Amino acid sequence: MTAIRRFGTPLVAALLLLGACTGNEDNPSGDGGTTPPATPPSESPSSVIPTGSGEFVYENMGLVARLDLDDGTGTLEIENGTGRELPEPDFYILDARDGHRVEGTVESPAAIPDAETATFDVTFEGIQVHNIGLVILLLGADNYGAFVPQ
Repeated sequence: MTAIRRFGTPLVAALLLLGACTGNEDNPSGDGGTTPPATPPSESPSSVIPTGSGEFVYENMGLVARLDLDDGTGTLEIENGTGRELPEPDFYILDARDGHRVEGTVESPAAIPDAETATFDVTFEGIQVHNIGLVILLLGADNYGAFVPQ
């Protein structure tokens, strides 16, 4: 038991001292002060308003889809270089403010034969272009993923 006290007591004391260290290298006095805040940016973040172009593109494995949205309407152009016919297109939007889903509508959707380009009129309601978080491409029952803003 004497050996445990001889080695254990200094070990516990050292651990307690190490635990008391703050690790604040910028404040060697150890008075608990903080580093002054960085200089504020010249432009207030609240004055920056995203404009959102409303132009999106999806490219993968020979499929190129371009979506141009403005005030509830737009166009969807699909170039099919996949080597197979594509089913009817559709899309939905995720609102950047709260993530809720906004359904898009493709007017007169139709399958797109291989090596052809098709253009469709589209509509959507309940969101302004600058509030679009993601636009998701659907072909038939398959979710192809997100468009990229242009």
